[in-house]
Amino acid sequence: MYKKTVMLAIIGSLLAGSATVSAYESRLTPFRDVGESDWSAEHVYSLAAVQAVDGYADGGFHPLASMSREEFIKMMIAAAGVSQDASLPAGQLKDVSSDRWSYPMIEAAMQRHWIDAMIDSGGRFQPTAPIRREEVAYAMGTMLLSQAAEEQRKQWLDGGWMKERDARAFADAGGINGALAPYVYYAANQGLFEGSEKGFDPASPLSRQEAAAVIHRLLQKDAGSKPLEVTGFYAIQSYNNLDKLKLLDRVALGWWHLDYKGAGSAGLGTSGDSHKFNLPQGWEEVTSAADQSEVSKDLMVFANKSHQIEAFLADAAARSQFVQSVAAAVNDPRFGFTGVDIDFEDLYGPERKNDFTALLSELKKALNGKKLTVAVPPVNYYEGYDLKAIGATADEVILMAYNFLSKPDRLPSAPLPLVAETIRDTLAAGVLKDKLVLGIGKRTDQFIGNAEQATYASPASSSVEERLLKPGVRQSLAVPYLLKRVQYTDGADNELFYEDADSIDRKLWVARYYGLKGVALWYMGQYVEDDWQRIGKLRP
Repeated sequence: MYKKTVMLAIIGSLLAGSATVSAYESRLTPFRDVGESDWSAEHVYSLAAVQAVDGYADGGFHPLASMSREEFIKMMIAAAGVSQDASLPAGQLKDVSSDRWSYPMIEAAMQRHWIDAMIDSGGRFQPTAPIRREEVAYAMGTMLLSQAAEEQRKQWLDGGWMKERDARAFADAGGINGALAPYVYYAANQGLFEGSEKGFDPASPLSRQEAAAVIHRLLQKDAGSKPLEVTGFYAIQSYNNLDKLKLLDRVALGWWHLDYKGAGSAGLGTSGDSHKFNLPQGWEEVTSAADQSEVSKDLMVFANKSHQIEAFLADAAARSQFVQSVAAAVNDPRFGFTGVDIDFEDLYGPERKNDFTALLSELKKALNGKKLTVAVPPVNYYEGYDLKAIGATADEVILMAYNFLSKPDRLPSAPLPLVAETIRDTLAAGVLKDKLVLGIGKRTDQFIGNAEQATYASPASSSVEERLLKPGVRQSLAVPYLLKRVQYTDGADNELFYEDADSIDRKLWVARYYGLKGVALWYMGQYVEDDWQRIGKLRP
């Protein structure tokens, strides 16, 4: 549907670098040596999606390769979001000169006393030596303890760590360096490290896949403390989830569409829309439920090329009438709206870019302080959206990061690498992160038949859930997309990419990783009970 050249970004270093702007920057081909059944796949591909790690020129990740001390410290410092501080004293290492590539990261760790025990009595760090598991746990534990409250830190170091040691009962606990042990066990206590039936294995070199797991857990832990506002789009067929309004901060009621009547005449349409953006009978039950749940309500207006959107935007008089119509509706006391959501799609070319921006400015002025939210598509596909201007005008911008479907390539609608990439692109275009909301589309992409003659379908979530309960279904993690892959044979081979609760969790993590304002659920009727349980955990 929206086809773009797919490029495998291959970087020979551990951290990802820049990529060709004319192609996807994100990895859309699996690493040749990290399959969907590997224990580290979730960790490796999650970090690759946010460009925290990448592979090598041979197409592999080299998951079993040992990681050097300097390589891991670089990852840890990047994950911690800190850098060398000119206001702090510089360290003195005999084997890490100021012109070494890893010096700024090692210096940042030294300034914070996160790696003191890894420096020998001769002032050497040995940056190229393989880093041992206990050294990694020590560095991570030291970092996390430095962020804890002073009383908690003192209690832990004064003996609290011994309780963790006894509870863990690693078979090889005696092999853990006594000076490192309090910090090693704190890293384990915080969920960054796990042992096995063999023990903790403190002296073994850390592999690249283990490093990915540790850093991913750290980022998940950090992200889990960040709040996210949740908007639900109550549209099309969402009555089955009316009781889930209580899990939202805001509901956007998709009951209106652009009604462009021709030269100089336009307003809000409430019926007859082929896309089902119509005011339903009994709408009062929904607004009443929102009020009872103390959820704010927005008026949502939909339009695309079938609504003659480009002709409308070029018609200044029609725009004026439309703005007046929206202002009247948003101030109608029967609804109790606090704002407006504008979802105008299909602006492929730049011809109407300025007109759309002008419409938003006119609408913002007419709302007299009420909230203006604007939904935008992935920036790479369209030229009709001035993201910087939209971000400056709107109070909130919803990124519809679920329009990547390419049927010939079997590229699903919302693979995590492209979701993360379009977030980066939108932020780079000038939309502030505290205004940006990640749209999550609950959708299934089904390909029926072989590659040459496959047909496409997008079944409802309820139908997919029913099929998952029947025999003959194979389920796996589709990498690098990080969606559920469902396969079965019903007269023909079927391959489905399903946005299940786990993949929704990953998108919640990505939104938090980039520090976004919140998430928007398109649309509420598609979400199933498992999804709502994950979303419910966002509530304080």
